[in-house]
Amino acid sequence: MEIKYFRAEEKDIWNNFIGNSIYGDILHYWQWGETKKIEGWAPQRIAVMSEGKIVLAAQILSKKASFLGNYIYIAHGPVFNDKNLLKNALPLLKNELIAYAKLNDAFVIEIEPKVCYVSEEDLTTPIISKNLQPFVDPAIIKIFESKGFIQTNRNTQPKFKLFYDLEKSKEDLLGLMKKNTRYNVRLAERKSVQITEYKLTDPRIDGIIDQFYSMLLETQERAKGYPIRPQAFFKELVKQFIDTDAISFFEAKYQDQVVSMNISQRTKSWASSFYASSNRKFTEVKAPYLMRWKAVLAAKLFGSKVYDFWGIIPNSQQHQGYSENKLSFGGVRLNTYGLLALPINVTKYLIWDKTLKYRSKLMGIFKK
Repeated sequence: MEIKYFRAEEKDIWNNFIGNSIYGDILHYWQWGETKKIEGWAPQRIAVMSEGKIVLAAQILSKKASFLGNYIYIAHGPVFNDKNLLKNALPLLKNELIAYAKLNDAFVIEIEPKVCYVSEEDLTTPIISKNLQPFVDPAIIKIFESKGFIQTNRNTQPKFKLFYDLEKSKEDLLGLMKKNTRYNVRLAERKSVQITEYKLTDPRIDGIIDQFYSMLLETQERAKGYPIRPQAFFKELVKQFIDTDAISFFEAKYQDQVVSMNISQRTKSWASSFYASSNRKFTEVKAPYLMRWKAVLAAKLFGSKVYDFWGIIPNSQQHQGYSENKLSFGGVRLNTYGLLALPINVTKYLIWDKTLKYRSKLMGIFKK
């Protein structure tokens, strides 16, 4: 096995590996790293190769973290296909990450693989089906811990997940929904709510982004704390992904008025609705329910194996509507292990780790 740094002209090879891995998703696509530059992150793609093929891939993002130096983050990764190959390749990747971190004045490397477990408190989770089993394999978290990665009890990506196995039939997926949700989906259909999917190559895409973002600001105002990115990020996202079929916009209209939109993403293994926005027009026709259902069916038609509802926040009064809407679709609830840390400078890392929660509280006070 050997280490390889990937170049821009090799992005298709990189994306092909990510897109075919059940653990891969858009956060590891080459274009995502390029998009993150607009937020000040510097991407690098490192892989462990065996016989000319990728066996373990890490898109690392680095950013200045005040006087501490640089912070390195690997979102939903590193990505692999086989846990035995992960076990064999991880020491080589770890050594290269440490060398890269020291060369770039980084005090810690934090990874956030899509590794989950079923909460002991959750007695409603059904039997884990074939396509979801890889996410709850206890051997995987043990591999990372055995190589020195430490659980932090923090997370950057959603900690609480809700998944569909898209190899289930349409009827079985409908059967997972609560009775009222099935009713709302069919009600929107009866009311002739129109759902349109826009590809990034659509000549109207700039106007679609503007409308989406306007509603996103309205959604944020209603939710009092729904975190969103600046509009420039979404413009850059479209620019970077325009030559792919990984992203599209869904729109729900009633009586020729847009009432809900979302950004959907997909790979050959995974799909999700990333950001959703809506206004308060015609709430009685339940358009967002039909829009999400159509996004799920589009992912299933594309051939994705798993639909990720992109996080829920259970037991939160502030996000109650946001979570209950997703939970009403059924599916399998799983918890992720969150961030795993590999400290480079232990003192600086402890300062970072111990002060994060206080910085978050201060930011909340200043925002109020």
